[in-house]
Amino acid sequence: MSTPPAPRSLFHRWIDDAAVFPPGSATVPDAWSAHLALRAGRYADLLGPLLVGTSGARELVATAAGRPPAEDAETGAGQGAQPVDVGLVARAGTPVEDLVDAVGAVRGSPHLVVAAVELAHDEEGRWRRALELWPDGGARVAVEVPRDPVAQPAALDDVAAAAGHSPVEVLAKLRTQATGGGPPPTPRELAEFLLGARSRGLPLKLTGGLHRAVAHGDEHGALNVLVAVHHLEDGAGLPELVATLQMQDAGSLAALVRGLDEDAVTALRARFVSFGCCGVLDPVEDLVGLGLLT
Repeated sequence: MSTPPAPRSLFHRWIDDAAVFPPGSATVPDAWSAHLALRAGRYADLLGPLLVGTSGARELVATAAGRPPAEDAETGAGQGAQPVDVGLVARAGTPVEDLVDAVGAVRGSPHLVVAAVELAHDEEGRWRRALELWPDGGARVAVEVPRDPVAQPAALDDVAAAAGHSPVEVLAKLRTQATGGGPPPTPRELAEFLLGARSRGLPLKLTGGLHRAVAHGDEHGALNVLVAVHHLEDGAGLPELVATLQMQDAGSLAALVRGLDEDAVTALRARFVSFGCCGVLDPVEDLVGLGLLT
């Protein structure tokens, strides 16, 4: 008897294409070409926006003008291609004015649409300028909070307060990769972030380091996080979340997600919106290998 895959909706638009960011570090033209190929491939429904730094926005506009997206099968011949979703990322230290300029540049392209922006939280509140870019909603704003256990709760409080008065969908974002400043967050650190986001009613996204489906070494597994968020929505506490994030038994993790019904999928994906990955197919190939995707 063959083993059934997981519900396909579990992975819908789950992986944001971060090819231009380390360790992938692709050029904007190369990232654009690869993204168009993914968009036309068998895993297109798993693909989130193409993420580009604010400094690459104008190059992306020029690249898209030179090689516009082809018509989608769903669109129909002669109807034109759907514009490509883009996420503009302002790394920590980037002036918010640069993000505003980048949004304006991409909005001028008929081939692109700004689906999301990402920027770092700052105590002065300059990050809130991003919320003003969509006075009627229509895009996501992901706000990266610090890993510092003292500073993070206050940042999450600030993000939640702003989210409660904005038509924009506001996400809490955590960097899950090693940086020049240190190793990836520990399972406990990540679990505390998950609990902090949920207790404040915030959806979340993660970025960096989730190249594999299952945790190994000090790197987190995308599937581990998915299962942990499912447990989170069921009311799990810190010890259970930490244990789930540490699991390296791929078969057990796969069995847990195969049994999810659509209500559970909807709840956990409303919380865990997406993660950025510079190699979109890396976790996908693991999921195929586990029989979770056909």
